[in-house]
Amino acid sequence: MEVNTNFSARGLSGVAPQRTFAAAAKTPAAADPFANSSALENAVQDLPASRPDAVAGARELIADPDYPSPAVLRQISSLLAEHLTSDDQ
Repeated sequence: MEVNTNFSARGLSGVAPQRTFAAAAKTPAAADPFANSSALENAVQDLPASRPDAVAGARELIADPDYPSPAVLRQISSLLAEHLTSDDQ
């Protein structure tokens, strides 16, 4: 005699019980779904067009005749040459 102790898959009589599902809880619709986006938009508009510290740093680098250094230029050119492929491949 075989005893099936898995009563959750099939009912006691061997027939799967009918399941009833409760209606999904509905969240109340927000009056204005874009209300939070206006605060974000205002924050973005208050940002400066550029960062003065970054601009000053870039100006210093431009004024330096040894930037980028010859060693850095060699490393970059070597890296580019290693990854250079022709259209035939």
